[in-house]
Amino acid sequence: MPIFNAEKDLKFSLDSIVNQTIGLENLQVILVNDSSTDTSKSIIDSYAKKYDNFLAIHLKENIGGAYGPRNIGLKYVTGKYLMFLDSDDRYELNACEILYNNISSSKYENLDVVFGRYKRIYSNFKDTNEDIILKSYSPYKDNIIKCKDDIEENPNLSSLASFLWKNIFFKFFYGKKRKIDSNEIYLKSINEDPNILKILPSIWTKIYRRDFIANNNIEFPGFISGEDLNFVIESYFKANGILFLNDTFINNYFMRDSQEDKSITKKISFKLIFDSLKSYKACSDLCNEYEFISNDIILNPFLLNWIQIFLKFEGNLEEKEELLNLAKKMKKSYKNGFKAKLLIVVVIFLIKRFKVIKN
Repeated sequence: MPIFNAEKDLKFSLDSIVNQTIGLENLQVILVNDSSTDTSKSIIDSYAKKYDNFLAIHLKENIGGAYGPRNIGLKYVTGKYLMFLDSDDRYELNACEILYNNISSSKYENLDVVFGRYKRIYSNFKDTNEDIILKSYSPYKDNIIKCKDDIEENPNLSSLASFLWKNIFFKFFYGKKRKIDSNEIYLKSINEDPNILKILPSIWTKIYRRDFIANNNIEFPGFISGEDLNFVIESYFKANGILFLNDTFINNYFMRDSQEDKSITKKISFKLIFDSLKSYKACSDLCNEYEFISNDIILNPFLLNWIQIFLKFEGNLEEKEELLNLAKKMKKSYKNGFKAKLLIVVVIFLIKRFKVIKN
């Protein structure tokens, strides 16, 4: 668990681990504090003092992104399997047990990755007294009838934008859901069904074999946004077996939308905008390296989200030039399909129309 100034939510996250049905005695918990300036350090130390299998690591200097603490934490893992959790989210109480039982089962051969769904939770949305709970998008039909898909149902969109998105653009980019015979989708290779890549990477819904990650030298690249995307996609390419649990919730993903409570990946800065686009280019290059021709399935949703964030960004001429040069480099390697070409052209067009703030 990477941690930075998470005092508001940290205890809830840690308690969701302590209360796991698999039994805390079966877990090793590695907490990496990225030089927090609030009370996170004392909270971490209190849990490490109370529970012997909690390991507290306090970094002397702030790295400034979850990639750093995660990579450091990987060096301390001793268990046979590996999971991740963000410090403002919470596991379902049986998350570890479900994922462990599946990845350690002999039902499927050579499983390196098992993952499920998450709930996206908007607490007291827009100062109301109501919570909005959505389920993570899946390209397969499911039996989870209480929740709507988070990608299709964006509560932050205006009524007109929501109508256009759900009835035109969503269908254009995502298409129809596929009916499946089983709620377990097993792939020996990601090429067997690239549509599974329409599912957002969600590093915190997954369990990995530790030796698979270590032997393949899979690490988080140094981006403040999109580092989990590249980690997940590289693991998919290298995995000998992947299992997706279409009807199973693993994680509760809490949206932090208030201005004073936004995470580093929610604050619109040049570094966020630039690192996000840089991470998408890195993912595109990774697809090219593995001769994977469906990189648009992975990246189109991210570019759509990037456009939405970019439209709220203001910067200077130098920042505009850096973004434009990066987008042009991405265009050269990102040519898969009409939709992909269209999106990257839109990105370049928007950057050229960038609202410049004089220094």
